[in-house]
Amino acid sequence: MQFQDKVVFVTGAASGMGLATAAAFAAQGAVVYGADISAENLERDFAALPGARPVPLDIADPDAVRAAFARVDDEQGHLDVLVNAAGVNAPNRAAAEALNAENYKGFVAAREGRPHHPEFIESVTDEDFDRVLKINLYGPFYTTRAAVPLMKKAGGGAIVNFSSAAALMSVVMPAYYPASKAGVLGLTRETATELAPFNIRVNALAPGAVDTPLFRQTEPEFNEFLVSLQPIKRAATPEEVARTVLFLAGEEGAYYTGQTFSPSGGLVM
Repeated sequence: MQFQDKVVFVTGAASGMGLATAAAFAAQGAVVYGADISAENLERDFAALPGARPVPLDIADPDAVRAAFARVDDEQGHLDVLVNAAGVNAPNRAAAEALNAENYKGFVAAREGRPHHPEFIESVTDEDFDRVLKINLYGPFYTTRAAVPLMKKAGGGAIVNFSSAAALMSVVMPAYYPASKAGVLGLTRETATELAPFNIRVNALAPGAVDTPLFRQTEPEFNEFLVSLQPIKRAATPEEVARTVLFLAGEEGAYYTGQTFSPSGGLVM
């Protein structure tokens, strides 16, 4: 097992792609620190994994991030892999429900042959924009900044950042999401270039439709419509995405850095 006794830190580890990624590393013998803002979900789903170290954490809090990686340093002395899987598509539940409702209206209009022009930009508040950027972009910056000294101690490492297909194509939705995920790609390219001399590789994933709890919060008819736009007409499983993360973090992906992989069923080519 290529990750036997490797030290891995995964954010968003309590559910979805983050949990599947943590489970994949654990199955390969890694010591996995799983961070998530939901301590309850961490204890319920992540903590049962072999080698699991739950870390309740709001990655938008830089002091909390520093403390989490100080714990890794104290307990392990180094870090081999960082996976930034935590992210949100809306700043709160009300905004997420409003987005889902608007998307469904657009789907119904398209089905009935009517035009529909959603309007988001004028209603996005400073607070909502700031919160999503804090989680989706600042969070990976905070964790990367804290992880790099530990990876240098290890003699190298790998970082995998989760972006989104929405960062690579035109999507009408509140601007905070595609803007934050596009920022992740810029962060990936810069750090890949800066950290290559230290044997630290940095790559990104830009998933499309993935069958996660967040995906299932949307109306099934709308999800079917989204999937119908892809050449491969199904959603990915979290486990499929996790296998790509392991490829990028392991020896087989050793010549890749600064790249963006899009598991999107061909939606992004």
